[in-house]
Amino acid sequence: MIVSRLAFLRTTGLLLAGGGVALALALGALGWDAAPWDAAPEAAHIRGITLDARRPPETATLARLHDLGVTHVTVIPYAFQPSKDHPEIRHNPGGQWYSESDAGIRDLAARLRSRGMKLILKPQLWLRGGAWTADIAFETEADWQKWEEDYREVVLHYARLAAEVDAAMLVVGTELATSVRTREAFWRGLIADVRKLYDGKLTYAANWHEDFEHVPFWDALDFVGVQAYFPITEASDPSLEALKAGWEPHLEALARVSRRTGRPVLLTEIGYRSVPYAAAEPWRWPSRDEYGQVAPDFELQARLFEAFFEQCWSAPWLAGAIIWKWRPEYDRASRNRDLNFTPQNKPAERVIRQWFTQ
Repeated sequence: MIVSRLAFLRTTGLLLAGGGVALALALGALGWDAAPWDAAPEAAHIRGITLDARRPPETATLARLHDLGVTHVTVIPYAFQPSKDHPEIRHNPGGQWYSESDAGIRDLAARLRSRGMKLILKPQLWLRGGAWTADIAFETEADWQKWEEDYREVVLHYARLAAEVDAAMLVVGTELATSVRTREAFWRGLIADVRKLYDGKLTYAANWHEDFEHVPFWDALDFVGVQAYFPITEASDPSLEALKAGWEPHLEALARVSRRTGRPVLLTEIGYRSVPYAAAEPWRWPSRDEYGQVAPDFELQARLFEAFFEQCWSAPWLAGAIIWKWRPEYDRASRNRDLNFTPQNKPAERVIRQWFTQ
């Protein structure tokens, strides 16, 4: 299985991080120096994490991610749309939020590169009032064309930036199901335009529910991208075996799409909150009324990650996964950490380190 996986990854250009101790020793024998940051196990997967940083993260944050086994760090610069049926998009790449600004992205890319890690750019739309981007739709062709014009401008901006900073990958869209299903020609044209500006890997981040199986242009991309918040089980305090069993139908669906499209699958997001209902509703966002009312369940969060790795990580069609999400050390005191998605300083962090550093 290992040999066939490596052959598959090499032929599809997915062996993005290599080297390892053996390579370091070989270079040393030839009289070349290998930096300590590069002395990591050979990576047959993209082992990613999404970083959200208001200001530049401390060196300790990047060192901790490297020690965790992370090979790729994703950042999400947002563009803003007033509502699902308003076609104008506002985009401010000169903003003050570090991981969303062009200046911050340039700085982070260089800092990651010096530590042997790579950058993934994942621009997204944010709708006012918490509406879901999958529902973006318009009644007139003029409005669709206005939205597509604005969206193309945003994505091409990040294609240029991805080329400038030598990003490992660009995600051309996230959870835009209505547009994806009904405006295929726009998406194929956009992808073609992006490839004229940027020669790195491309994907689209499809939602797990009624989205990733219906994207008509996977053949134009390098990965099938999936936001993997699949429901696993509704059982209370489920065992590891129950959680692994809950993955079986989702693995079958992912494998079918990979076979049909001829593309490996990248889980563009996967994460679990440390709450008792995380296995039943992994997608459920924190709400203010939960704090002080819901007891954290750190062990369930850790078991969910263990089940994912044990059941999914060896699948030959899986290119890797990007954990949602991580915050800099200066945000450590955030009051909502205990109920949030981050695995930081929780048992789940040890599970991820174990699998990411194998």
